[in-house]
Amino acid sequence: MSMTDYLQTVRNAVGDDRVDAADAANERYGASTEGGETAIAGAIRPASVADVQTCLQLAQCTGVPVYPVSTGHNWGYGCARPVTHGCVVLDLAGLNRIRDCDEELGVVTVEPGVTQAQLHAYLRERQLPFMVPVTGAGPSCSIAANALERGYGITPYTDHFAAVTAIEAVLPTGALYRSTLTEMGGEEVDRLFKWGIGPYLDGLFAQSGYAVVVSTSVALAWQPERLAAFYFAAREHATIEDLVPAVSRVLRELGGTVPAINILNPQRMLSMLAPFPADEAEDGVLPREAVARLSRHHGIEAWNGVGSIQGSREVVNAARRSVRRILKPATSRFVFITHGRLDWIERGARMVPKRFGGRARRLAGTLRASLNVMGGDPSEVALPLAYWRSGVRPPAGTSMNPARDGCGLIWYAPLVPMRGEAVQRYLRLLEEICPQYGLNPLVTLTTLNDRCFDSTVPLLFDRADPRAVARAHEGYRALLEAGRCEGFLPYRLHTGAMDLLPGLETVSMHVSNAIKQVLDPGACLAPGRYLPPRPAGLDTGQ
Repeated sequence: MSMTDYLQTVRNAVGDDRVDAADAANERYGASTEGGETAIAGAIRPASVADVQTCLQLAQCTGVPVYPVSTGHNWGYGCARPVTHGCVVLDLAGLNRIRDCDEELGVVTVEPGVTQAQLHAYLRERQLPFMVPVTGAGPSCSIAANALERGYGITPYTDHFAAVTAIEAVLPTGALYRSTLTEMGGEEVDRLFKWGIGPYLDGLFAQSGYAVVVSTSVALAWQPERLAAFYFAAREHATIEDLVPAVSRVLRELGGTVPAINILNPQRMLSMLAPFPADEAEDGVLPREAVARLSRHHGIEAWNGVGSIQGSREVVNAARRSVRRILKPATSRFVFITHGRLDWIERGARMVPKRFGGRARRLAGTLRASLNVMGGDPSEVALPLAYWRSGVRPPAGTSMNPARDGCGLIWYAPLVPMRGEAVQRYLRLLEEICPQYGLNPLVTLTTLNDRCFDSTVPLLFDRADPRAVARAHEGYRALLEAGRCEGFLPYRLHTGAMDLLPGLETVSMHVSNAIKQVLDPGACLAPGRYLPPRPAGLDTGQ
């Protein structure tokens, strides 16, 4: 069966308006912040689990490669673009029901199209005291997809896949997978207990192409009685070796009271506070002197950090003293911010002339947006980063969409041991390699626990310039190889870098491939995703 025949058969089953031919599919799904092109053969927008089963059963019978996406808004990791050419995009955004919410125990069951904004509205409408597991990708991003990609945030349940308690998935054959507890009649306890009974199989469906997940149960953190953010800075780069163990100690001693801490370098701070000074850049890179001068102008230190304390009033007050005691020796600036303190700043700013109070009001607005995100309110506060080097910001009132707006962004996201010496080695690696490819080393270190950072480095480039696109991809690969040699490996790859995984000669990839062959004998689902692609034997004639 040709691709045309497959799409027509699906069109007859799910509806003509839910299927796109190649041209329309490339127009709708082809843009990606990574740049370049991947040919898309068509697209399907199922409206139900039964539609998904039909699409996969037909694909398995005909050898058509199908690539599922939720909202396609994983900016910097591939967006809606498949790994390989010639796939049909299976757009799951129409599966957007919140199937169940345990209002007493705080577990919500969502389909893949449910976004951060949708869940937030659902919880607020019902006045439920739970937090959305937000990320910097913004309100339009899928709750389930981020968890399945093992994303993380800075709300109390930092590890988003760890909060996933149950999964329902359509296998490539069309069969519907549920965990053993649910199959035994224990659907409620399945949603309340992550590990189930017998082998833990739900984990197979994270970062893989083994099935299409159509339902995810997620444990939500409770809104705290009190939330206080803390901001700190260190003047000297050398103090990172003192700062890292202090941050680790905070996480170790205060546990879930301090969910996570971010540490940012000056370039990363500048990307949030000022437009990119293109006239000062050399080959697209800001020289050290320019970074130092701009940092002084904006009051940015060598290292800048942010975290939050969440809990009861008594717990937060006690934790504030502990956080200050631990971090103060390694910092030159330290301040706590609460909503009450921001109210006081804004009232004071209104009492002075606008030209004097404007900066205070802008600062208060930025801090409040940051505080709201820590409290689980979805926001676009982090998205302007994608526009720092390229892209056209949409008009006020229009949602940001870096893929649509021409932004060039690839995330390099390696795991770094929480040791001062290891962080120094990692930073030297970035500072040496990034400028060679016209890339600024914008560094954030986010605590995943008290032992390990994930460092997110946005590789920003001019997507309209083919040379800049090529250099950015070359830079990514150079960073990954240099990091591999030093032991810094990414927790996640973008779709254009799946070929950098080890080959099938390694035991781990051999096992992964064996599972894939059993579940997807026709090699039709998400070819090339975290595995080398196998030929599916499709007649691709149009």
